[in-house]
Amino acid sequence: MSELNDLAQQRPRKEEILDVATSLFAERGYDGTSVNDVAERVGMRKASLFYHFATKDSLYEAVLGRIVLVMETALESAFVSNGSFAERTVEAADAVTRVFAANPAAARLLVREAMSWGDVARDTLLESMVRLLRSVSTFIRAGQDAGELVEGNPEQLVLTTVGMHVLPFLVGRVVHSYMDMTPFSAEFIEARRVAVCEHARALLVKR
Repeated sequence: MSELNDLAQQRPRKEEILDVATSLFAERGYDGTSVNDVAERVGMRKASLFYHFATKDSLYEAVLGRIVLVMETALESAFVSNGSFAERTVEAADAVTRVFAANPAAARLLVREAMSWGDVARDTLLESMVRLLRSVSTFIRAGQDAGELVEGNPEQLVLTTVGMHVLPFLVGRVVHSYMDMTPFSAEFIEARRVAVCEHARALLVKR
């Protein structure tokens, strides 16, 4: 137990703030979350939180930016790994599923901001998300040129896969009622990883 406490104490305070802020922003939205709410849940004074993030806007932007960065890193790792385009396509699909599974608020928060079209979406999130989507379409186009991935408009194929990845983690209560398990349970995540890999193979890999 002492080892776990030591690890918790070693965790950067900034990352802890971002974890809490991610959950609160996803639950309540930008307007419904205050810096004081975040500080209280982390267990620190508001003034101390401002040492890490000067404004609520900068905190919110950091939360969204971290989600996109984690996704970019996971996809890039899959795209540059060894293996055929078919193998890397399945690896990338699994990577995205694992990112959403490990970050319960990520899907809801990204979609909430994109739909509300707030300042962060207009100023920074849009650019980051478009860059991320284009990296996937570039990979698909390269796989098509290599004769390993199916023909078709890469951008449309990407949009189709976005729905496949995001929806189950976005409508958690529906999934819970439909399947009698939460989309973040170990059982669901394992089954979802298998299903998404199969779907990605069927949708994108040339037979």
